[in-house]
Amino acid sequence: MKKSNFYYLTETFHSIEHFFIVKITLSRIYTNVKIMGKRPHLFYGKIKLTIAISLFFFQLITAHAFAHVNVSINIAKPEHHLANVQLDFEQVAIEKVNFYLPSWRTGKYQTLNLANGIREFTARDSQGNILNWHKIDKDTWQVTGTKNKKIHLSYQVYANELAKRTRHIDDSHAFLDSSAVVMYSKESRYLKHVVQLTVPKAWRSFSGLASGENNHQFIAKNYDQLVDSPIETGINEHHKFRHEERDYELVIWGEGNYDSSKMLKDLQVLVKQSKHIWQDYPFKRYVFMVHATSGAKGATEHVNSTIIQRLRFKFSSRKDYLGFITTAAHEFVHTWNVKQYRPQGVVPYDYQQENYSNLLWLVEGSTSYLQYQLLLRGNLMTADEFLSALAKRITAHIHKPGQASQSVAQASFDAWISEGGDYGNNHSVNIYSEGFFASWLLDFSILDKTALAKSYRNVHNQLYQQHRLPLSYNEDDVQGILKHTTGENYQDWWQKNIHGTAKTDFGPLLAKAGLEMSYAKGEDTKSNESLKAWTGIKTRNSAHGVTISSVEKNSPAWQAGLTMDDIIVAVNGLRIVDKDLSNRLTDFKAQQTITVTFFRRDKLKMANVKLVAIAKNKLKITPIAKASVEQKAFFKAWTGVNFPEKK
Repeated sequence: MKKSNFYYLTETFHSIEHFFIVKITLSRIYTNVKIMGKRPHLFYGKIKLTIAISLFFFQLITAHAFAHVNVSINIAKPEHHLANVQLDFEQVAIEKVNFYLPSWRTGKYQTLNLANGIREFTARDSQGNILNWHKIDKDTWQVTGTKNKKIHLSYQVYANELAKRTRHIDDSHAFLDSSAVVMYSKESRYLKHVVQLTVPKAWRSFSGLASGENNHQFIAKNYDQLVDSPIETGINEHHKFRHEERDYELVIWGEGNYDSSKMLKDLQVLVKQSKHIWQDYPFKRYVFMVHATSGAKGATEHVNSTIIQRLRFKFSSRKDYLGFITTAAHEFVHTWNVKQYRPQGVVPYDYQQENYSNLLWLVEGSTSYLQYQLLLRGNLMTADEFLSALAKRITAHIHKPGQASQSVAQASFDAWISEGGDYGNNHSVNIYSEGFFASWLLDFSILDKTALAKSYRNVHNQLYQQHRLPLSYNEDDVQGILKHTTGENYQDWWQKNIHGTAKTDFGPLLAKAGLEMSYAKGEDTKSNESLKAWTGIKTRNSAHGVTISSVEKNSPAWQAGLTMDDIIVAVNGLRIVDKDLSNRLTDFKAQQTITVTFFRRDKLKMANVKLVAIAKNKLKITPIAKASVEQKAFFKAWTGVNFPEKK
């Protein structure tokens, strides 16, 4: 159901702090309208009523200025992955109150079964009297008989979901994303929350939240800040550093082959590079949380912290370490892009249902693109390493048939129901990877149109300056900034590349920066020695043969009718003895036809596959031999580093 404007107005003026935010916001809107060439005095007149209403609500706000929610989380027996949670709410004036646990967490556009770990729920008033309750849907508890009473909730939480980065408790630590632990009501969402942990004696607790009266107490301004500030408590390694009057912390849980001193040194460099995109910092303190573990990998951004999970022995090699520091850069970019400005449909967060937007590619894909700006400008990644990463992205793009079936705008809107695997690769695109390419195209377009004076970085700085929360932005806003930046209209470009499925020609694009694509030094990709036979199949080893995990659309295997989960047992009548087909295929050349014997639904079948040729070696991006002064200048304006001369 669409919420009324009155609802959002009352939600905004929930505290004295937000009253002053409105004042700042109106001033910012006035400035933005002026920048976009409109008549601000007419616009400002239209919002006088808003100011008057805000003054009316100010009296209501002050009455609740000191109200808060007490949150107690007791982890007495962590080895069983359990915590006992108690919540104390201020007196309410209504007969029944709905308490919610979010259906999703920020940073992951997917509904989750967070309420499935809640047991032993009870509700009482301040005198200890039991209040009646019942569930009205999977993550809503309705408590009745609450009028003029304070409410005390108690329940048990099962926390054994490390990889989802929601809640995990064991005998060495607890990671608590409050969206999976702490309930809220519409009446309490905007109140201060005081969180008190009871944990084993040797544990240390850290969070992006402000510290309270003891080492295990944290204070959130409201529920939104609480769920965007996870808590890491347990046996951990802790480091601190300071830059430009801002405090940073590195907290590591788990053993592994990491070098924390190197991580600390490089993070100190990383945080200095944001100045190349944004004009200031939106925080006074930031916490990098790292999990070195087994079976869990990934990362999630939060308002002034991040949680990065890596396999415990995936830190020491240069390749693995690049993976870590690149992830750290990605999450740090998110501190601005999504945590300070985000698109309509995701402002304010609705925790109980999907939040739809056509611009999630800009949230995620642009972050994947901008992460390299921090790494290159901080000399944390060499130009050659960047070009290698870019070549890998282009290779994945080339083998992504789904780019012809789904636009990046459609992928953004459908992120909540997106699928990976065989179907996802053949019929869909990813907001991270394809959003990266959309951002790259925009960057080169802006550099071209402004004679290298401005770039896509300017667009993000303007989004930060003009559309910072509690505002939001839409597609027209982004196109308006593009027009203001370049002096040109981007409507046609937008329809073609964002809402359309235009094919990118990477050769001319790279040539602007003095680069070219090849598959090996001095290699003629038309010669037989440079090619290999290809089926379009990806496989995994199984007990009875080689199982197909995916078949690229329109590939030889696709045309032959092979599909996912077919179990290949022989080629040309001879049993497959290797873990995959790669060794066997070296016996054949392009244009040859092979007979594949496989099981499908336990029935033995055969298919004839006509092989085609692809390059034998990996794609490389290298500098051209005689790059012009203009090309070298373009590369420098693009990356912030000098052009890598051809070796």
